[in-house]
Amino acid sequence: MAAPKADTVFKTQDNDGGVSSIMSLPVRAKDLATLLGGELVGNPDVPLSTLGSVEDGSPETLTFIRSSNYAKFWADSACGCALVTQDIEVPGHNQDTRALIFVKDADEAMVMVLEAVNPKRARPEPGIHSSAVIDPDAKIDPSAAIGPGCTIGAGTSIGAGVVLMPNITIGINASIGKKTILEPGVVIEDRCIIGDRCHIGANCVIGADGFGYLPANELRPSVKVPQIGIVELGNDIELGACVTIDRAKFGATTIGDRTKIDNQVHVAHNCVVGTDTLIAGRTTLGGSVVIGDFAMIGGAAVLNDQSVVGKHAKVAGGAVVLEKVPDGETYVGTPAMPARQALLNYSAFRDLASFVRKVEKRLKKLESE
Repeated sequence: MAAPKADTVFKTQDNDGGVSSIMSLPVRAKDLATLLGGELVGNPDVPLSTLGSVEDGSPETLTFIRSSNYAKFWADSACGCALVTQDIEVPGHNQDTRALIFVKDADEAMVMVLEAVNPKRARPEPGIHSSAVIDPDAKIDPSAAIGPGCTIGAGTSIGAGVVLMPNITIGINASIGKKTILEPGVVIEDRCIIGDRCHIGANCVIGADGFGYLPANELRPSVKVPQIGIVELGNDIELGACVTIDRAKFGATTIGDRTKIDNQVHVAHNCVVGTDTLIAGRTTLGGSVVIGDFAMIGGAAVLNDQSVVGKHAKVAGGAVVLEKVPDGETYVGTPAMPARQALLNYSAFRDLASFVRKVEKRLKKLESE
């Protein structure tokens, strides 16, 4: 079945720039199509009460189809309705019993639905809980919500609409920008700066000492190098749980606007991470690493001290970067190298044992002649 042209995805925003809750489940297919500005093909009265993948679900499940690879599952799917990126062919669609809603981008449309039906986490109301310990010299906006067990040091500034969940520690002369949310157990060390609308996951540590030591020798033990810099996070940054970002030796360890960092990532002292970058879980950045804008770093990657990842570059999961990944390139492996070269090397390595056996047989034959 050919996909019709769809209008642009319908998006409403609240006063904070977020997506408004414009719907709730259950919803009929035709009403959802109207809200999303999509074109409905099929039964307009399909009731939708749950969300799920195209391979699973029930007649009341809404799913999404972003590519032809997923469209092939639709004929055997139990789902009642799918959001479909326009121009994708969806074979085996029964228009009498099910519905398709064609939109500009199925992923974005599903995000709109998820945002709208998201039950949200419980947050403390604006004000300061009686168990919080706040230095008299701290500046707390009246609209901020300070949960139980929080500690805020002298000279620290907490902006409008900030939410501090329980048991958060913020040092002296730090700054938390407006509408930022800190989940339970977060530690913001002295003088560190957090931008607006950030989301800091549970048990993150921002501003831990960088790992700086003069190595021991015959005349003395290891000597700690004071780390007197700070960490500075831009706006709209999201950190997963248990992320650690070390303060700089001097200057600042910086994370650019809209960058997203997954759980259990370590960012060492004096790193510079650009804007709109994605860093997956368990990745480790050594000291003074530089990552350009729009880069993507796979899970459990290791970036060696002073290595560079260029703009729009990609580093595969588990790769070890020793030097530089040029702009726009994809690097794979240990040590990391261009993806095409790495795949050729892996292919050769797979055949290495067979090749060695053949060589040994040839050598024995030559020696016996």
